[in-house]
Amino acid sequence: MNTQMSSTASDADGRIARTQATRLEILAATRRLILSGESEPTAKEIALSAGITTRTLFRHFPDMNTLYRSFVEAAEAGATQVMDEPFPQDIQEAAQGGWLELLAVVCDRRARVYESLLPLYASTLWGRYREDAAFRASQHRGILRRRKRLEQILPKRVYEDSVLFEAIYAVLSIDYWLSLRRDQGLSPKRAANVIRRAVEKLSS
Repeated sequence: MNTQMSSTASDADGRIARTQATRLEILAATRRLILSGESEPTAKEIALSAGITTRTLFRHFPDMNTLYRSFVEAAEAGATQVMDEPFPQDIQEAAQGGWLELLAVVCDRRARVYESLLPLYASTLWGRYREDAAFRASQHRGILRRRKRLEQILPKRVYEDSVLFEAIYAVLSIDYWLSLRRDQGLSPKRAANVIRRAVEKLSS
């Protein structure tokens, strides 16, 4: 009996794992297609890229709006997770007398996150979901978290200078990254260097 129960539990765990793996692959396929230039890929295109049928796709996502929303939310959640990571202990210790080390970590993380979000911001999906009230509220909470973290890093003379603080915050924004990458055509590496230099100059 115990063996049968163990086998049943194992089968159930296997199904859950396969379901999760398929969902993740569908979202990954959506990302691949957007990266390739499809701003709003179809169910057929996503299913083909994921190696599944459209019928299987719709077993995991009841409609395309649910899939698109899940993609946007997953991208945003991943970005938040990276930007909210604790600072490495060795850098915290090294930065006790110099806050610029911590600010450099922030610059690096935001550059990596923004580059990963670039296809999303270039798609029509972003414009659609940014108008959603719940999504706007989530975005606002994220902005407040990032501002608070920046205040904790910067010395008092910098964050109490409201104009200087807003200038630094603007340089660290997704909009500035988009301008460097899309409007000015800079490579990810050069855009990251521009952000670091700009923040250093503003902070000095």
